[in-house]
Amino acid sequence: MIARLFIGVPIASEIIEQNVKGWRNDPLLNRNLINWVKPENWHITLFFLGNQQVSVVSLLQQFINESFCSVIASYTSMIGVGVFSNRNNPKVIWIGLESIQCLMLAYCKLAELLKQNEIISGNKLLKSHLTVARIKRIEDSASFESFLTQNQQFPFGSVAINKVVLYESISTFNGPVYKPLFAKELAIK
Repeated sequence: MIARLFIGVPIASEIIEQNVKGWRNDPLLNRNLINWVKPENWHITLFFLGNQQVSVVSLLQQFINESFCSVIASYTSMIGVGVFSNRNNPKVIWIGLESIQCLMLAYCKLAELLKQNEIISGNKLLKSHLTVARIKRIEDSASFESFLTQNQQFPFGSVAINKVVLYESISTFNGPVYKPLFAKELAIK
């Protein structure tokens, strides 16, 4: 059996949720075709693993446990709104993270384990961000540009970095559902 898997850090923030709700209801901004990500699906992607045999799940749990066993839970600030791929061809709206330095040693260790076991290949640079929307089409570029300019340095407060989760991404008619298969709670000081 095959499952579409990724490893990430769940993110919850009332401040971001309030802002996204406002953006979702903004008549000018929503002249554009934007699909807003549901807050229960918010996460920082550490590794996208793609389609994998379900039998690899127990091995992934072991790798996550081993890699993150000594990582201490912490907080990071969420600052500013940006887009991928660029302002001329936006596909994703994201909110930036100040730092996830607390995870980097464990991230590198997990990357090595995944490469050694041929679950991923190559070295991908971690672009830590929170995807809040996917853009289908920009119909009103002035309103979209104004939105980006107004929010490019906006401080969204801090969020907890307190667990690493192995997710299965399940496609549904109403959009993707991210089902947690395993969660590694980070240690508390």
